[in-house]
Amino acid sequence: SDDLVRTDKILQPHTIDAFWLERKLTEIYSNVTDAKIKAEEVLSILKTASNNHELENKLIILLGF
Repeated sequence: SDDLVRTDKILQPHTIDAFWLERKLTEIYSNVTDAKIKAEEVLSILKTASNNHELENKLIILLGF
Protein backbone atom coordinates (compact mmCIF):
# COMPACT_ATOMS: atom_id res chain seq x y z
CA SER A 1 0.00 0.00 0.00
CA ASP A 2 1.28 3.41 -0.92
CA ASP A 3 1.68 5.61 2.14
CA LEU A 4 1.48 8.86 0.20
CA VAL A 5 -1.42 11.24 0.45
CA ARG A 6 -2.49 11.92 -3.10
CA THR A 7 -5.15 14.14 -4.54
CA ASP A 8 -5.92 13.39 -8.16
CA LYS A 9 -2.57 11.56 -8.34
CA ILE A 10 -0.63 14.70 -7.41
CA LEU A 11 2.15 14.18 -4.91
CA GLN A 12 1.69 16.38 -1.87
CA PRO A 13 5.03 18.05 -0.96
CA HIS A 14 4.34 17.95 2.78
CA THR A 15 4.36 14.12 2.62
CA ILE A 16 7.94 14.01 1.36
CA ASP A 17 10.77 13.60 3.85
CA ALA A 18 14.10 11.79 3.99
CA PHE A 19 12.43 8.54 5.01
CA TRP A 20 9.92 8.72 2.14
CA LEU A 21 12.77 9.33 -0.29
CA GLU A 22 14.74 6.41 1.10
CA ARG A 23 11.72 4.08 0.84
CA LYS A 24 11.16 5.08 -2.78
CA LEU A 25 14.83 4.57 -3.63
CA THR A 26 14.77 1.05 -2.12
CA GLU A 27 12.26 0.23 -4.86
CA ILE A 28 15.03 0.99 -7.37
CA TYR A 29 18.16 -0.02 -5.47
CA SER A 30 17.82 -3.44 -3.84
CA ASN A 31 20.62 -2.75 -1.37
CA VAL A 32 19.25 -0.72 1.55
CA THR A 33 22.64 0.90 2.18
CA ASP A 34 22.86 2.05 -1.44
CA ALA A 35 19.36 3.52 -1.21
CA LYS A 36 20.26 5.38 1.98
CA ILE A 37 23.42 6.82 0.40
CA LYS A 38 21.49 7.89 -2.72
CA ALA A 39 18.82 9.52 -0.53
CA GLU A 40 21.48 11.51 1.32
CA GLU A 41 23.04 12.57 -1.99
CA VAL A 42 19.65 13.60 -3.40
CA LEU A 43 18.91 15.70 -0.31
CA SER A 44 22.32 17.34 -0.59
CA ILE A 45 21.64 18.21 -4.23
CA LEU A 46 18.23 19.62 -3.31
CA LYS A 47 19.86 21.85 -0.70
CA THR A 48 22.74 23.11 -2.83
CA ALA A 49 21.50 23.44 -6.41
CA SER A 50 21.42 27.07 -7.43
CA ASN A 51 18.66 26.70 -10.03
CA ASN A 52 16.25 24.15 -11.49
CA HIS A 53 18.48 23.38 -14.46
CA GLU A 54 21.43 22.52 -12.21
CA LEU A 55 19.13 20.52 -9.94
CA GLU A 56 17.74 18.47 -12.81
CA ASN A 57 21.18 17.79 -14.30
CA LYS A 58 22.69 16.68 -11.00
CA LEU A 59 19.75 14.40 -10.19
CA ILE A 60 19.86 12.80 -13.64
CA ILE A 61 23.59 12.17 -13.31
CA LEU A 62 23.22 10.76 -9.80
CA LEU A 63 20.23 8.54 -10.48
CA GLY A 64 21.12 7.61 -14.04
CA PHE A 65 17.88 8.52 -15.77
